[in-house]
Amino acid sequence: MLALDVRYFLEVARLGGMGRAAESLGLSQPALSKAMARLERQAGTPLLARTTRGVTLTDAGQAFHARASTAAGHLEEGLQAARDIGDGHAGLLRLGMTPATSHFVLGALFPRLQTERPAAVLKLTTAFGDALFDALNRQELALAVGPMPPQLPGGIHAEPLFKEGFSVAFSKHHPLARRKAQALTPADLQGWDVAAPGPQEAARQITEQTLRSLGLPLPKVVVEANTLEPLLAAVVTSQLLTLVPSSTPRHALPDGLVTRPLPLGVMHRVIAIFKGDGDLSPVAERARQLLRDRASTLS
Repeated sequence: MLALDVRYFLEVARLGGMGRAAESLGLSQPALSKAMARLERQAGTPLLARTTRGVTLTDAGQAFHARASTAAGHLEEGLQAARDIGDGHAGLLRLGMTPATSHFVLGALFPRLQTERPAAVLKLTTAFGDALFDALNRQELALAVGPMPPQLPGGIHAEPLFKEGFSVAFSKHHPLARRKAQALTPADLQGWDVAAPGPQEAARQITEQTLRSLGLPLPKVVVEANTLEPLLAAVVTSQLLTLVPSSTPRHALPDGLVTRPLPLGVMHRVIAIFKGDGDLSPVAERARQLLRDRASTLS
């Protein structure tokens, strides 16, 4: 009974209302209210605060929600692991990737993994590296793919896959676009404001380390975002610069954006597979091998 009440509680918290949660769960609202009252008696304190706009979590409810969400995720992983043992062609794969590596990851896994594991469920998360590392440590992801940071967080294990370079991206109306299609150098970044991910993102750290090692000043970051799309949108409509991986397909870039490569020997990053301390399911192990196979064709 307690497990069901916890599930109901998580749904109430997700939807922010007893009526909406009852409809989602296929319960009557009185039955759901009784379940929440039963759970609050178990906790010995109110978990939900009723308002005119729905329900919110009390401080105790927030603390319980954080732990209950983690426990629910572990339970789902445990059930999938049991299914994996019984059938190596099933399983749940929670995989994270940075925006710039999504084309590599999807190309490596599809359609091969879907063909080999038709019953498998893939839950894909796109985020920058620091968010992916946090999710790995919380065991919300089995694997993640992204650039190797200058310093690997504790509890994270990395397997390098391949090396890739950077290209400078700017609007077709930018003064740099008048140059012939040729490689730029890090010195060409001087004097221009940039759009960049947050300071904890590996690509930004690599760029700043490279510029410092060359004795060049760091550019001024005037637009900062935690996804790639707003960075590219800001650049294509302004005089800003940003960096994109040289492997980024042309169709993934907005119209009006121009790219020029930087020398691989001067600035590059290493793309790696990351995992936490937990064991991998059979479907995750297979996904890791497919990523390795795809990376070997890029070397």
